Amino acid sequence: MSLSKVPVHKCLEKLQWLLGVWRSESAIIQLEGKSFSYLSEFKCEHVGQPNFILHTNAYNVQPLPNDELLSWTNELKPFHREMGFLRVNPKDATATNISYLNVQNVGLADVEEGTISGKSFLIETKSIGRSCFNNEPSVRLLRREYSLDKNDSNLIHVKVFMSTSRMNESEQPYEHLTIQYRKISNE
Repeated sequence: MSLSKVPVHKCLEKLQWLLGVWRSESAIIQLEGKSFSYLSEFKCEHVGQPNFILHTNAYNVQPLPNDELLSWTNELKPFHREMGFLRVNPKDATATNISYLNVQNVGLADVEEGTISGKSFLIETKSIGRSCFNNEPSVRLLRREYSLDKNDSNLIHVKVFMSTSRMNESEQPYEHLTIQYRKISNE
């Protein structure tokens, strides 16, 4: 049986708009006062359980400004990987609270929680773990905002805010990632 034929779990129907493969039309990363452009692919899939499986892959990071336009036809040089599980309470189909269990290839794992509001959701770290040999600065907080474009159901806007150990406790998280994804496949 093809998993694409498996129905979405009832508690996740409100997030079906995330399903598919998405590629960045634009992606900017801010790191320690410097800006970079890159390519990002986001895949959201399910197997009928009360969670979505998310994969994010980043490629071809380049300092800004640059004259070379990034294109999906270029040779891809891997940069960053994330994988996780997005969950909604399976016992309450009307629940708007959401959790995301995430692991990254840079030695970071976290639990993020938040709320769904229509065709958008916001999640923020509740706990962060890191591998014993990670370099400073350490991540203190991640906040992710996902929203489906109001005029184009094949476009998602993502912002990721971050604070690190190099920042004062009173400082607000800065905008770390800004990505606009275009759906390229429903699979």
